[in-house]
Amino acid sequence: MKKPQQDVISGGRDAGFSLLEIMIALVILALAVGIMGVGFARSSAGYRFDAAAQDLALSLREANARALRSGREIAVVIDVDGRHYQLQQDQPVALPDGAGVRVVSGGQVMNATRRPAIIFYPNGGSSGGTITLTEQDRSAAVSVDWLTGAVGITSGGADAPAA
Repeated sequence: MKKPQQDVISGGRDAGFSLLEIMIALVILALAVGIMGVGFARSSAGYRFDAAAQDLALSLREANARALRSGREIAVVIDVDGRHYQLQQDQPVALPDGAGVRVVSGGQVMNATRRPAIIFYPNGGSSGGTITLTEQDRSAAVSVDWLTGAVGITSGGADAPAA
C-alpha cells in the first residue's frame, strides 16, 4: 500500500505567509503611497499656480471688455504687499501664497511698496504692462499690449525671461 501524500493547501508548515513577510509587504506599500502623496502635492501646487495666472489673465481681459462696453477707463490694481489684485469695485482676488510678484506698468518697474495699475481705455488700448508671477521652478508672465489691450500669458521656469 502506498502512503497518502500530505495536501499542502490544507495543512503543513509551508502554507500561508509569516508575520515578517506581511510586515515587509506593508512597509513597501506604505513607502509607495508616501511617494505618490508627495508627487500629488507638488502637482497640485503647480496646478494652483497655473490657475492663478489664468485667472489674472481672465480678469485683465474682463477689464478690457468692460472698458469697451462702458466707454470708461477700467483699472486693474495689483497690491504687491497685500498679495492680491482687484478689478475696479469687484472683490480682491488673492495671488498664490509664496509666489513672487513683479509688475512693470507704464514703462516703470513697481516695487513691493506700490500698488501699480493697468488701465484699459474705451478705444481698446491700455496703459500696458507685464505682471510676472514666480514660484520655485516655474514662472508665468501675463502681458498686456498697450496698443490693442490684448492679454497674453507666457509660462516657463523661474529663470525664464519675462515676456
